[in-house]
Amino acid sequence: MDEREKLIQEKIKAEEFIEMMQLKGIRQEIQEILAKEKAFDPKEIEIDPVFRIKLASCEANVTVDFVINLSTVYFMVIKCVATAIESWERYVISFARAAKDYQIPYAAVTDGKNIRIFDAISGSLVSESIDGLFSHKESMDIIKNFRKVSRPEKSLEKEKRIIYAFENIKCSPHQQDQ
Repeated sequence: MDEREKLIQEKIKAEEFIEMMQLKGIRQEIQEILAKEKAFDPKEIEIDPVFRIKLASCEANVTVDFVINLSTVYFMVIKCVATAIESWERYVISFARAAKDYQIPYAAVTDGKNIRIFDAISGSLVSESIDGLFSHKESMDIIKNFRKVSRPEKSLEKEKRIIYAFENIKCSPHQQDQ
C-alpha cells in the first residue's frame, strides 16, 4: 500500500469516526425526547432490536435504532442517521411493513434536527417536526383502534428485498476488512 492510499484510508476512517459520534449523539437525543418529553417508559423503547426477515432465497438479521413497543403491539420504528434522511425513508417504511408478521403502523427517520414520520401502511407523510412525534398518551389512543394487518404477500417480498438491499449497503468495504 502506497503512502497516498494510506492517507486516503486514514481520512475515511476519521470521517467515519466523526459520523459515528454524531449518530451516537442523535440517538441519545431521540431517546431522551421519547422518555422525557413524550413520556414513554424506557421499557417501551427498544434499542437496536434485531428482526429476522426471510426472503425466497435467503434470510437476514435486520435492525433499526428504536422500536416503540406498547405491550401488545409495536407502534413505531425509528431510524437515526447523520445526514440525508430522505435517502432512508424507503428503508424505514419497508422495515415497518415487513419486519414483523403485521405492519407496524408508524415509521420515522431523523437526523436529530429534522424528522420525517410516516404512516407506514399507506406510506403517507404524517409530520416533519420533532414535535410531531406521538406522545405516549397519543400512541395509546391510536393503538386502541389498531388492528394487526399483514402486508399482502406479493408486496411483502418486495419490502423485504428493499430492507435486505439497505442492510447490505450499510457496511462500507473498509468496515468489512476490520
